[in-house]
Amino acid sequence: MRDIRTLDALLPKTRQGILAATLVQPEKAWYVSELARRMRVPASSLQRELRGLSDAGILRTHRQGRMVYYQANMNSPVFRDLRGLLLKTAGLVDVLAHALKPVVARLRIAFVYGSIASNTEQSDSDIDLMLVGQVSLAELALPLRRARELLGREINPAVYTAAEFKRKYATKDPFLTQVLDRPKIFVLGNDNELGKVAE
Repeated sequence: MRDIRTLDALLPKTRQGILAATLVQPEKAWYVSELARRMRVPASSLQRELRGLSDAGILRTHRQGRMVYYQANMNSPVFRDLRGLLLKTAGLVDVLAHALKPVVARLRIAFVYGSIASNTEQSDSDIDLMLVGQVSLAELALPLRRARELLGREINPAVYTAAEFKRKYATKDPFLTQVLDRPKIFVLGNDNELGKVAE
């Protein structure tokens, strides 16, 4: 699910945490102590990384009174690529994978679709999450509520049993066809596993 070794090889832990927070929620401005609380580290340990990321144009800053705020610079030429990497590793995928742990044994597939998967989201866009397996919306309520609090976005689950998914796929259900034709970010499984479930 999460290839943390790849991310560790590319970025120090502190930088991973800052980028996961700022790039997963690019519309949100963070002040240092808020970031520190989220990452459970001393605020002083973030200063150097924040300065470096700002100097590189990856984050932008603004001051409000005595507070300095940091926010993703969506005009940076590396914003989309870097955000895609963080969503697949330390950000969205990791938070959702952790939230689904209590029911993972009963899931075949879980993926994000819609505006977030296709990088066209607005600040108020929901996270559209499709799950295939033997789980109910009631079982998902508490774990997804915690994930929603961490990610700062509503999570919109669409849940199918494997039989329902296969039937809708076979009858070319318009909604499912549209979802499957567009970009996806897998939380559990991959395209091959999705093909097996569909067939």
